[in-house]
Amino acid sequence: MKKLLVVLLGLASLNVCVANPTYDATRGALQNDPSLCQYGYNPNCASSRQHQRNQPTEIINIKVPSQYGAWAVNPKTGISGGVLNMSSRALAEKEAIRACEQGGRNAPCVVGAWVRNGCIAVAQGKTGKKLRTFYAIEDPNLAEPTALRKCQDAGAVQCRITTPEGCSLPKF
Repeated sequence: MKKLLVVLLGLASLNVCVANPTYDATRGALQNDPSLCQYGYNPNCASSRQHQRNQPTEIINIKVPSQYGAWAVNPKTGISGGVLNMSSRALAEKEAIRACEQGGRNAPCVVGAWVRNGCIAVAQGKTGKKLRTFYAIEDPNLAEPTALRKCQDAGAVQCRITTPEGCSLPKF
C-alpha cells in the first residue's frame, strides 16, 4: 500500500511538470502565465516587449524663444552693469553697455561676457597688484562656484563674487 501511494504521488508530481513545461517554480504566477503577456504583466514575454517597441512615439517640437543676458565693464574704472532676459544677443550687449555707462558718466564700457539660455556670474581676484576678472557662464546655481574656482585656479588671491549669478532662461 505504501508503495502504491509513493507511485501515485510520483505520477501526480510528474503530471504537474508535464502539463506546463514552461512553468518555473522560482518565478511567480504572473511570470509563468503566457496568457497574461498581452496585458504586460509578464516581462519575460517576447510579445509584450515587441508590443511596447511597436508603439509609435510622437515627437512634438515646441519653439521657445531664447533669452540673452550680457555684462559690460569700463576697463579703467572697473564699474560694470548688465542686463538679463533680452530677446537677442545684440540687444543684450547694447543694453549692458547702456547700463554700464550710466548715461555717459562711466563711458566707455565694453562687453565682457554674454549668455544665452543660461546664467552668468563674475568673480575678481588679485594677481600681484593687478585686479583680474573671471566670468562663468553655466546652468542655474553653478555660475558663482565656477567663477570662484576659475579665479582660484588662476592663482589669484582674495577671490570674491563681484556680480552675483543672474540667469536668462527661456520661459515655457
